[in-house]
Amino acid sequence: MDLTGIGGIWPASLTPFDRDGAIDEAALRAHLRHLAGTPGVRALVVNGHAGETSSLDRAERKRVVEVAREVAGDATGVVAGIVAEDPRAACDLARDAREAGADAILLFPPLFFAGGAEVRPEMVLRFFHAVAEAAALPIVLFQLSRPSGLGYAPELLARLLREVPSIIAVKEGSDLVASYEDNLEVLKACGRKVSMLTSNNTWLLASLSLGGDGILSGIGSVASGILAEMHEAIARGDLAAARRANDRLRPLVRVFYRRPSLDMHNRMKTALNLMGLMPNPAPRAPLLPIEVGEREEIRRALVAAGLLPATEMAA
Repeated sequence: MDLTGIGGIWPASLTPFDRDGAIDEAALRAHLRHLAGTPGVRALVVNGHAGETSSLDRAERKRVVEVAREVAGDATGVVAGIVAEDPRAACDLARDAREAGADAILLFPPLFFAGGAEVRPEMVLRFFHAVAEAAALPIVLFQLSRPSGLGYAPELLARLLREVPSIIAVKEGSDLVASYEDNLEVLKACGRKVSMLTSNNTWLLASLSLGGDGILSGIGSVASGILAEMHEAIARGDLAAARRANDRLRPLVRVFYRRPSLDMHNRMKTALNLMGLMPNPAPRAPLLPIEVGEREEIRRALVAAGLLPATEMAA
């Protein structure tokens, strides 16, 4: 599927495990099928942070892409996250993604970029060129916050778009309004269509109102329908409807995206378990299962969002 110019909702999927810690393929298929069947979902994103990809070995990552491809069919795109510190490993994962049937890759910055890659742009460009050649697939660039050291300055982003024509979209998680606006301007000026997919999870509505083509986020694994309502309302200029959708989303945002942040996707698994959509919410070690008290807070947030009936509060 050609994802060039496509916006909408791209949920970053979760990876369910069984009680022994192996990937639960039946649960994975059900999870991905549920997402793909949600109106407004245009692509399934696998093997990202939401999918606990750092805990998966190379063979498991490839298998997750294969399952996603089988579930998505021809109607929904499949985007494979590439998370690696070694450029050679990133290239291997990119080749695996292509062989497994991915339509595009989501290229994460190596953590060592935080040590000052912004002032060594040639290193960043060499990394992108190597992975682009190995993948022979469209690339979604992950733009993180510049204070983290993992974001790309507007000048470097513009150069990447110019010199790596396989970049078709930006997963925009800069966390700052000014940076988001700067990145929007870079995309508008690049001379071709590059989709802006907001990942600013605590202000998705605000970022869409500034301009953007869609949402790529882990919260889409739980609330893709609400995200689609909000995105479609903004697209037709119905701010009141967008605010209503955001009001439903807010309780989930508050309960998922709080300290410790390492538990955010673990909390989403618990939410899906409470909704009857994931049999085992436990993550892989070293992450720990969500405790009973927080589980109840997640249940209340789901009720407030309209994703569980109020009667579930007494369950």
